[in-house]
Amino acid sequence: MKKIYLISIFVAMVMMVSMNACQDINLLPKNELADDLFWKSPEDYMKAVNSLYNSMESFDARDTDSDISYGLNENSTSNGTYIAANTDGAWNDRFSDLRQCNRIIEASKTYAKDFSEIERYVAEAHFFRAYNYWRLMKRFTDVPIIKVPLNVDSPELYAKRDSQKDVEDFILSDLEECYSKLPKKSELKSDEKGRVTQGAALALKARVALYSGTWAKYHKHRDDYKQLLDQAITAAELVRVSGEYQLFESEGDDSYRQLFIDKGDNANEAILDNRYEKDIRMHSTSHSVFYGWRDIPTKKMADMYLCKSTGLPIEVNGSGFKGYETIKDEFENRDPRMSQTFLIPGTEYINVEFGNAVCNPKFNIRPETRTGYKSWKFMGEIVGIGINSSAYDYHIIRYPEVLLILAEATFEKEEKISNEVLKNTINVIRGRKGVEMPPLTNEFVNANGLDMLTEIRRERTVELAFEGFRRDDLRRWKTAETELKQAIRGIKYKGTEYEELEVLNDNNPGSVDADGFLIVEPAANRFFTAPKHYYYSLPLDETIKNSNLLPNNPGW
Repeated sequence: MKKIYLISIFVAMVMMVSMNACQDINLLPKNELADDLFWKSPEDYMKAVNSLYNSMESFDARDTDSDISYGLNENSTSNGTYIAANTDGAWNDRFSDLRQCNRIIEASKTYAKDFSEIERYVAEAHFFRAYNYWRLMKRFTDVPIIKVPLNVDSPELYAKRDSQKDVEDFILSDLEECYSKLPKKSELKSDEKGRVTQGAALALKARVALYSGTWAKYHKHRDDYKQLLDQAITAAELVRVSGEYQLFESEGDDSYRQLFIDKGDNANEAILDNRYEKDIRMHSTSHSVFYGWRDIPTKKMADMYLCKSTGLPIEVNGSGFKGYETIKDEFENRDPRMSQTFLIPGTEYINVEFGNAVCNPKFNIRPETRTGYKSWKFMGEIVGIGINSSAYDYHIIRYPEVLLILAEATFEKEEKISNEVLKNTINVIRGRKGVEMPPLTNEFVNANGLDMLTEIRRERTVELAFEGFRRDDLRRWKTAETELKQAIRGIKYKGTEYEELEVLNDNNPGSVDADGFLIVEPAANRFFTAPKHYYYSLPLDETIKNSNLLPNNPGW
């Protein structure tokens, strides 16, 4: 049960804090566990690993730093005006977790009993070491590889950064080392649900290998991109054929939307989740989405959705696109994931504060909007709970992502993809109950003058919308210098029902382009300098404490 598992994590964290704070007669350092009192049993290793689950990615992952989502105000990362930060939790928190991983791995080398008793927990530590290095690498590129727990005298405190290539290889080797030692999802006991599994390690390996392989292909930081893509294909295929995962369809035509709120907990497509439980560990996402504080869709996102009847992009003649005259026109005959991700004006829905409601198109009526579009994905439906009382899980890795990795890696490696691979990947996703879009085939692409890579990337963007992938995708594809310099646009306002209803609020002057679409942030206010904005700066305070981290990333 999720509750038992989360209580275990909470108790472990309290114990770890208590151990770190206590001083015995030998005045052990406050940041050290008393090793002679710990690491004696499998339970000790389990408790030590449990503390790592709390800092996994969660609902703060979003796409407002890209071109498909907008907040209540402009995003400085999205528009290229951000500056180097003095401190960055993405650095400090990851190295704190890495220290804990290394403590577990190091302690296991001298375990006095049967190693098989703790092998699983050591494998979990290897997984989390890889996971934390992945989070570091995709943000900071070159980072020091630390394999031992550090203390105040460790020379590694002043280590140089290892190359992105070496970090990538280290992550992939850690995941290869640990995955076979982890249980399958189907082997978890009821009170273990949510723990790391073989599928999680393989899926993460596929994710890292795809990122590294495509970065190598387009940025050319290494010349062996095809073997990296091979690793992505192999790992993703092992997940696919394992039989451990299927798409969540138990909510019928509403399954895609319900997956991301309470009914999606323990979904059969969830590979790695950040777990929540009422009265134990909760979050505020239901309210933040209802208020309109996150993930407001842009026109770029809206245009991604294909037409339902034809499977064609809206700009293609004969697609079946209905236009913009009335509010509902734009959403008719579209991929059903659009109406399960966007909250369309006139839609009856349930919100956390008032219960049953009908979505109002006005910008200043919740959910608030700056683009005219409103978001529904991640909006919980349990009425009357406090602002920090949502308890549905955050899906870090889902089965559809693995299928998308398999399709993309195959095409990027071979410059082609068979209908059989498409059938086993993208068309499985399109076939979800309540989505049921026309299949993607080579014949369809050729007959309609489409580009297969564009369609594979479209499918990824649509399926994973607002799950925090878009900016990193644009970075690794090396298309950010084109996409992120474009204006952020919203609904078609001029000459439509929106204008008749005077939906704008005082914060939106109603500026439109030549085609009548709302300009939320003009292209003149958006910048992208290559190569600088393909990277992030190291935290400046870290470079002062350790000058060996310099030089900073390109452009910084």
